[in-house]
Amino acid sequence: MPKAIGLFHATLPVWDLERAERFWRDLLGIERHPIPSYKPDSVVFLDLGNTMLHLVRCGDGVTRPDPRSTHIAIEVDNLEDGLEAVRLRGLEVVSDILTRSDGSRCFYFIDSESNRIEFISHPTALAFLAHD
Repeated sequence: MPKAIGLFHATLPVWDLERAERFWRDLLGIERHPIPSYKPDSVVFLDLGNTMLHLVRCGDGVTRPDPRSTHIAIEVDNLEDGLEAVRLRGLEVVSDILTRSDGSRCFYFIDSESNRIEFISHPTALAFLAHD
């Protein structure tokens, strides 16, 4: 049986590739990954450090997903700054910052392409990274 060794990429559907790439660059400073896209006119690879975020342009005939149906979680170094940046852009905040029983803190919002996104800060992960 093969063993999973990591998450190579996650994909978000987008309807305006340039707008979506600009959104992530402006919100979190995420730039293109050094690996070139196999379809640069319809797929952008963004660099999340240990993985990639693929933005995949959907045609007008593709229905946007219900944002309640799925989400991705991106760990950020400062959750309050993340929430402020989201609000400054006029984005819909689905939930304010909440604290979970494991000590992680998070909030959800809707991105420029109607995807539900979670920003999370997890104390165990941050402590691990600080010792790296």
